[in-house]
Amino acid sequence: MKKRQWMKAGLMALALGLPQLVNAQKEETSPYSSYLFAFFSNNSPYGEQIRYAISDDGFNYTSLNQGRPVVASDTIALKKSIRDPYITRSQDGKTFYMVMTDMRSDEGWQSNDGLILMKSSDLIHWQHTAIDFPTRFPNLKGFDRKNLHAVWAPQIIWDEEAGKYMIYYSIGRHDWEYPTEDPNFNQPYFKIFYSYINGDFTDITEPQLLFDFGTAAIDGDIVYNPQDKEYVLFFKDEGRSVMNKGFRTRQGVMRATSKKLTGPYAIEWRHIQKEGQFPVEGSSVFPLIGSDEYILMYDCYAQGFYQFCKSKDLKNFTFVQNTKTYGDFTPRHGSVMHITADERKRLEAWSELQIAMQEVRDYPVPTLTLKQIEQRRILLKEAEEVSSKSSDSKAFKKMTNKLKGLRK
Repeated sequence: MKKRQWMKAGLMALALGLPQLVNAQKEETSPYSSYLFAFFSNNSPYGEQIRYAISDDGFNYTSLNQGRPVVASDTIALKKSIRDPYITRSQDGKTFYMVMTDMRSDEGWQSNDGLILMKSSDLIHWQHTAIDFPTRFPNLKGFDRKNLHAVWAPQIIWDEEAGKYMIYYSIGRHDWEYPTEDPNFNQPYFKIFYSYINGDFTDITEPQLLFDFGTAAIDGDIVYNPQDKEYVLFFKDEGRSVMNKGFRTRQGVMRATSKKLTGPYAIEWRHIQKEGQFPVEGSSVFPLIGSDEYILMYDCYAQGFYQFCKSKDLKNFTFVQNTKTYGDFTPRHGSVMHITADERKRLEAWSELQIAMQEVRDYPVPTLTLKQIEQRRILLKEAEEVSSKSSDSKAFKKMTNKLKGLRK
């Protein structure tokens, strides 16, 4: 394909929101103007719920709904908690998908056996399906409840050749554990597997091995690099530091590449995050709007910040900033997606309504007249109906104004 034709095809693909083409965008052609960050917050059951934040520049974010959850985990997860949400736009540009780990960490790091699939047309109301691997694949040897260690951090990508979405995730099994330099500790051995998702986004095919690092590898993030016409797998070398084929692992971000989405992937034996002695996880790559650069972000979970780097070639990354996590913005392992001005307007109007509803619920009874108490009950019921069924920013704003008028 000639260069001019390739550039035109790449820009058209981005306008449709194709998740596999993480390509640079020209500001005048991009339909997107903001960034949406989906994440969970901490290791408590309240923290292990989906939250949103918005950004103008891709580096600095403001939480929606004052940092409160946007989807309640007890309505979608078998474990009543979630982690590691990955959000993306579908091929048609109108539908959104989110996948995540079905896990409650206070039950233990070996208590997780599945993942969650979610689908939405407005980023607010979601259909969901929880996939429990021992139940879904009862005849798959080694994936039984007793032997399965964990199913972690799913992500999806469109497989052009297969014509469907591929979901990939890390799996650990007890029969794969290996010794470390600590004679009292065996490391859970995580490998990255993949499945395909059905058209309804409600089920997956039997797991197939995608990537075996030789020691534990988790948090895979695959993007397509059109410059080199190859897929790039970013991942974390997990667990205790060990020697792997002469390479010292240290819980850092690494790269592997392949000409085919399903591999095999050639490992680059280097860490690409900014040098430091602290561990990182949950890397995510996305293009910077109106630029030919890509952003690599990852969770510096022991340090209290997210670290952002940038690159023009998806190979060499330079440090940009550490974005502190505090107040109502305390993200853990999440992902970023571009959104349009209208999508942002809808999300912000929905957020304002949620905040107004909470403020009305929190009004002390002694500060209200009997008439206002009855009005509060009626208004909250109406607001909950609007919140649960509407996707219209005008309807959200109208209801918000009604709530704010309660005490006037």
